[in-house]
Amino acid sequence: MIATTKSQKIAASSLTHVTLLDEFIRLTQDKIGDQDDAFVRDSLADLLMNLREERAGYVEILGAAAYNRAA
Repeated sequence: MIATTKSQKIAASSLTHVTLLDEFIRLTQDKIGDQDDAFVRDSLADLLMNLREERAGYVEILGAAAYNRAA
């Protein structure tokens, strides 16, 4: 029961992070399109890559939490 509760809290937290990261990703993509300066575009592209990697990590956590609840 305790493991299930922790798993649910981890899943809820991870889902919140994914939702926020999705918003940051969309915002960053929009800003990249608005930039004329190549340096700024490259900097934002690096940020976008990091945001996507971080999002992928939370998606993995969500998958593990779902697996733990099913077990």
